[in-house]
Amino acid sequence: MNKSMLVVLVPSLLVALGYVLVLRHMGYAPGYPRLLIAMFVFFGAVYWLSRRASRKARSSQS
Repeated sequence: MNKSMLVVLVPSLLVALGYVLVLRHMGYAPGYPRLLIAMFVFFGAVYWLSRRASRKARSSQS
């Protein structure tokens, strides 16, 4: 995993953790299904974009 992926993933995981902790502290249910769906969409988009960028880089080198 390269550094650019970590620059995106680490803050997003921290935001998700903060979301859960702050809402718990306030006494609200944090809405785990919605959070999980958002995480799957985000990580799926990161994966898809990383594969797409690597294919473009490979095709431009040929």
